[in-house]
Amino acid sequence: MNKPPEKADPQHVLQFLTTEHFTLQTARSATIMEANGRCALFLATVSSGVVALALIGQVSDMGQSFFLFGLVLFPALLFLGIFTFERVLQVCIEDLVIGCGINRIRHYYVELAPEVKPYFIRSIHDDMASLQKGMGVSPSRWQHLLTSPGMIGVLNSILVGIFTGLLASFAVVLSDYINIGLGIVIFGLSVEAHRRYQAKKFKEMESRLDPLFPSSPNPVIHKQPA
Repeated sequence: MNKPPEKADPQHVLQFLTTEHFTLQTARSATIMEANGRCALFLATVSSGVVALALIGQVSDMGQSFFLFGLVLFPALLFLGIFTFERVLQVCIEDLVIGCGINRIRHYYVELAPEVKPYFIRSIHDDMASLQKGMGVSPSRWQHLLTSPGMIGVLNSILVGIFTGLLASFAVVLSDYINIGLGIVIFGLSVEAHRRYQAKKFKEMESRLDPLFPSSPNPVIHKQPA
């Protein structure tokens, strides 16, 4: 019959958690670097594409070649933008999960030595409200626009709006005002679609990550990301 495992020495437990704390901090830095790298790559690609489109417009005198090049360029940029949005959103969620893990370890430090609590600036609670408060974030309906995936979502919406107006002007004989209006409408719908998708993913993450040390008995779950 196997003996039950002996209880670990508190000093060893502290060493384990300190190592885990360092590992989580390293992983969090990696998520930030990946998000920044992917955003920079997407922005550079969009910038290069717009410059190329401007050159084609000058050479073709805004003729058929300009429209054909734009109809090929914008779907390609949008393809890259959609996958950039999805990956940056995944990284952003991973960063929040890592932040919750760090707060749990910080909570153990306070359990071990309650007298050090006044010296911790960041929260020792792992519910989403405490994590957002520790980062100086006040959840609002527009908070998603301040995140990296929110920024990519708006750029994607601009691309799909321009592509819609360009396609309408090329395929159907309509006035410029109607084409511009159609592009604006599609832009607004796309922004809202990105926002809803982003909120859905964060809500799914919160439902799977039950707080062990909430700041209140009934922590408030926010739909908007930090």
